[in-house]
Amino acid sequence: MRLPFRRPPANDDEAPRVRLERQGRDEIERITRAVERVPWSVSLLQILWTAGPVTLLGAWGGYLLGYGQAPSAQNYIFFITYTVITGVAGVAANLVHQFTGARKAARTSAQIERVIKALPELLLATRNLIVDALEGEARRREAAAMLLRKEDLSPEGVELAALELLDDRESARIIGQIDIYRRVGLHARIQDLQQLYGELLEPQFQTLTEVAPGAADLLRARFAGEAPDLRQGVVRDEHFIERVLAAIEQDDELLMTLQDVEEMLVLAFELISGRQIPMLTFEYKGRWKLAQAFDALEQARARHRIAQATGLSRLKALTVYLAEQSDTLVEDAASGLRAEVLLERSQAAMDALAEELPRLAAAPGQRTRLRRQSDVLANALRLYKSVSAAYEQVGRQHAQLLKMLERWERISEEKDDQTRLRLGPGRRGLRLREHVIELDDEAKARVCKHLASHLAEAGIDSPQRLSSGQPVCAPLNLDASKRLAIEIALALEPHIQLSRPEVQRAINSTNAADFGQLEPNLSAAAKAALGAAMVKEIRVDLSRPAEQLALALVRHYQVELEPAAIDFLHEHYGARHATLTMLSNYHASHSGGGARETANVSYLSQRPPAVGAPKRDWYRALVTARRALDH
Repeated sequence: MRLPFRRPPANDDEAPRVRLERQGRDEIERITRAVERVPWSVSLLQILWTAGPVTLLGAWGGYLLGYGQAPSAQNYIFFITYTVITGVAGVAANLVHQFTGARKAARTSAQIERVIKALPELLLATRNLIVDALEGEARRREAAAMLLRKEDLSPEGVELAALELLDDRESARIIGQIDIYRRVGLHARIQDLQQLYGELLEPQFQTLTEVAPGAADLLRARFAGEAPDLRQGVVRDEHFIERVLAAIEQDDELLMTLQDVEEMLVLAFELISGRQIPMLTFEYKGRWKLAQAFDALEQARARHRIAQATGLSRLKALTVYLAEQSDTLVEDAASGLRAEVLLERSQAAMDALAEELPRLAAAPGQRTRLRRQSDVLANALRLYKSVSAAYEQVGRQHAQLLKMLERWERISEEKDDQTRLRLGPGRRGLRLREHVIELDDEAKARVCKHLASHLAEAGIDSPQRLSSGQPVCAPLNLDASKRLAIEIALALEPHIQLSRPEVQRAINSTNAADFGQLEPNLSAAAKAALGAAMVKEIRVDLSRPAEQLALALVRHYQVELEPAAIDFLHEHYGARHATLTMLSNYHASHSGGGARETANVSYLSQRPPAVGAPKRDWYRALVTARRALDH
């Protein structure tokens, strides 16, 4: 008996890969159609309708109104011939447009495909540059932290990362065992291991926290039996957009870091993949003087926040630059370190450089090293002056903020219903506004065309590499990566206005999507489908922005959070009820003190470090080095 022919079963990974390819290809075609293609049927119907019935009807009506009688047979022949000729010409013109448009659409589709394929590979290349720029223990810690951020990291990978961070095989083995139990849901065994080895590991965690707080938090989570959650996403590096924009404005790429490049690549791929980032703002409509004072105070708050962010950004850029240079006292600028720690490390490294330069100038055969170290100190001095200027601006903006606050309090002393947070119908008073930061299909296509053009011009990507099956991206260096981040910012600015403070605040208050599952050997269609799936996994969390807005309304604008407003913020945005109640109690306890009492309160969320002017010893050492190099 002959058995019926059956298709052999597909590989386990083949069917999901095929579905990803199909979904990603559909996404690329949809974006292309949004900007380039017009349906042929619609164009043809438009031409036939215009050249046929519309023209004849218009000619007949015009002749009748002009001459008072219907057209003759000769007139009809004239109009029909005219209509046919114009119709044929229109169809011919549309055919030409379709042929040229098809080629243009094909080019656009290829550009979108190249960008979607290139961005994840560039992200991996940038992370490699971040590790490559470090040395010694800092290099090991950064690589281990990158491993621990992977959601699908194997127990062996967890153990390796723990060994790199703690340099203790027994502790690493314990954390690896906990990850094995986590994968099968044996939380009881995890608790047993925590009780047995908690006292052994806690001092090691404390020591690691002093040098790398971010890596310590990741390792603590693994010890607690927790892994990164795709729905939670990845915390963004604070103020990365401000540093990139500052590098553009001041034409100084040292003001941005490689971590900023990584964040810009993630943001671009998120938005191209369909990420929607929510943004909460509030506005006032009512009495003219009160509205004017409200706008002035809100602008002063925005400028003060920008000044604070700028100071910290410049300080981090200085520390990262010194960390990227070999033979300095700065190993790394780990995330989570306080501004005072970053300043102390930077000043110590610059002191060491200033002491080294005179010795190199006096020693024979050290000309190359002298030139290199003097360039490092010169660049560090330039960055340090920008840090000092930025923190001076914080003080000036703080004084302006207090001045605008005093004016608001003076004008708003006459309380009325318009100073309450409005929830119901109407347009007057204080109201929350919801916005979404996203790219529509046309904007996605234009961003991809901009980036594809830059990648080709910079030699990072080319159609030949894509069609030949080679890695889509050429090796990336430091300068090319920073230039790429600048181009991403320039491509996104017309569509989402990155330069607006509220947009930067909204992006910083959300976690980035976790693209750890994207691999270099995936096709563009598979990457497009995976990217779209990963951004959809991100849980929308407006609790932190809502609480920040409530804090501003209560402390800066003396708005009373009524029970209905508290319930609204809790139910719609997930703001913590206890936090909102505490803010309401704060308003009740401070509302009777008068404007003068409140105006004396400092609203500096963090007192800036005392940066001061650059030291004279740094300038003297640099002058000594320059004189030695000139002779």
